[in-house]
Amino acid sequence: MPLPSASPPSPTPSGPPQASGPAGPAEPVGDAKVTAADGRLLEAVHRDTAPDVRVPGDESLIVIHREPAGDTGELAWMPDDRNYCLAVVREARASTTCNPLPKSWARIGIRLVTEGAVYPGRTTVYFAVVDGGHAPYAYTGPGPHRADLGPVREATAAFAPGRTLSLLTYERPVPVVSPSDREICSADNAVCFPALDVYVPGSP
Repeated sequence: MPLPSASPPSPTPSGPPQASGPAGPAEPVGDAKVTAADGRLLEAVHRDTAPDVRVPGDESLIVIHREPAGDTGELAWMPDDRNYCLAVVREARASTTCNPLPKSWARIGIRLVTEGAVYPGRTTVYFAVVDGGHAPYAYTGPGPHRADLGPVREATAAFAPGRTLSLLTYERPVPVVSPSDREICSADNAVCFPALDVYVPGSP
């Protein structure tokens, strides 16, 4: 269930103008590109993803987070700028979800914030799609710094001609942390949102 918003959305949410047709697929930028070290992540995604979901080639996979051990991380792919798939890998087992992005922007710069994977009694992995060009992102706000929240992980998805989206993942451990404790903001403070709210505006 969505948590109460720590700060209300903009009364007139907006984002970059939408193209007349879908653009894609997205390409990973920099460290988000698949490397030889990602073999176990890829194996888990290909093995555990439902047969009716097409996993693209490595050139279209976006690695948001990888642990040195190789059995934990998050990958995404976007066949176009209107749809996404997220694969969360924990202990070499993958949980993959695919959904359309909402047509509207939840608030300025925020396209989507959702629960990407829930591990009862352990943690919830959140996934956010935000306007590109404002990285890096980090926790901010009035709440105390909580080491157990871990980092905000991010990757850049690039579409032609030159448009980008930032894909973020972060975790809410058990016990639950109040959404008023923490916001996530871009380095330039142009994009901010309550970390534990869920924004899925409108119907695609």
